[in-house]
Amino acid sequence: MKKLTQFIISKLIKNHEQINLPDVRAGYGMLEGWLSIVINTVLFFIKIIIGIKFHSTALIADAIHTLGDSATSIIVIMGFKIAKKPSDSEHPFGHGKMEAIATLVVSVLLFIAGFETMKQSLTCIFNPTKSSVNIYVFIIITGTIIIKELLARFSYELGEIIDSDTLKADALHHRTDVYATILVIVAMIASEFGFDYIDGIMGGMISIIIFYSAFSIARNAINPLLGEAPSQEMLKEIEAVATSANGVSGVHDIIIHQYGKTVIVSMHIEVSDKLSASESHDIAETVEELIEKKTGGVVVIHVDPINKNHPQYRSVATFVESIISKDKRIESFHDLRIIGENIDSCNVVFDLSLSFNLKETEFKGIINHIRSEFKLTFPEMKLIIKIDPQFSYTRC
Repeated sequence: MKKLTQFIISKLIKNHEQINLPDVRAGYGMLEGWLSIVINTVLFFIKIIIGIKFHSTALIADAIHTLGDSATSIIVIMGFKIAKKPSDSEHPFGHGKMEAIATLVVSVLLFIAGFETMKQSLTCIFNPTKSSVNIYVFIIITGTIIIKELLARFSYELGEIIDSDTLKADALHHRTDVYATILVIVAMIASEFGFDYIDGIMGGMISIIIFYSAFSIARNAINPLLGEAPSQEMLKEIEAVATSANGVSGVHDIIIHQYGKTVIVSMHIEVSDKLSASESHDIAETVEELIEKKTGGVVVIHVDPINKNHPQYRSVATFVESIISKDKRIESFHDLRIIGENIDSCNVVFDLSLSFNLKETEFKGIINHIRSEFKLTFPEMKLIIKIDPQFSYTRC
């Protein structure tokens, strides 16, 4: 199937390998959407004609589900068409999130279809009608199952290639149609043995499948709209690229924003305070270029000058590390700076990265504990502790 998918892509999508280009990405969405519309429309007419002719509630419900696939594919096309639009004065980060919005609309349409199917199925459970079929009908319905399964795999592979939750959601929609049609066959066989009410039960099960599909799709759509966390793989990759640059001794406070395929990265890098402002700036620009090349995004670097040669640095760092290692709520500390050579007037500054799900009242307790322990060993020094926001990442 993958070879066939690649063949179709190479013939129908210009510059198909440049998947980060908005126009190319939209091409994948248009291909999947239009192919789905054509196939689902044909299958709808086949199923609805057979369902009405043989009085099969389950098949009629399945036909409605299939027609719903065509409707959702229209949303997919519209979503990709809008998502490829460039930035403008009202949307400076582009329109990439329209893909997620399209996915959410797909899930809403599925919920509506599931509700209507469930309502019709309950009617048929309490007022069953006899359905009759023949071998030719079974052959036709089996053929629709094969076609839908191939379409589902094709859609999912396109989604995998361009990393699109929208196309994967449409693939899931196609796959539920496969399961639904299998249940239709079960209902028809049961009706042949006199269990007419099974038809309504199968229709109800189809509606449950539709509801589950809608929920799964909605969940995948809402996460990027709310601002989901970046993957650990992406964070580790960014950290590795940054620390590979000469002069960078540490990385922290990585923040990633995503607007569709538009990625914006901001982060702090630690460099020696012995470097000039110009040298530090050059290192920051080098890191920006490396990460932009790797992610295809926009990168902003903040430079933290660190003096690890301060006479008290090692003893302070070791002591702080020993304190926080005893508290499982603390992930790590970073950006340790000792300002001032005179021990009587030194300021010790560092940031803490805390575990998720902590209450703000716990923050104050953690800071007060560290300060009290620190003052016993370094009474002359003033301690300043900052807490990293939960949307920034230090330990990748």
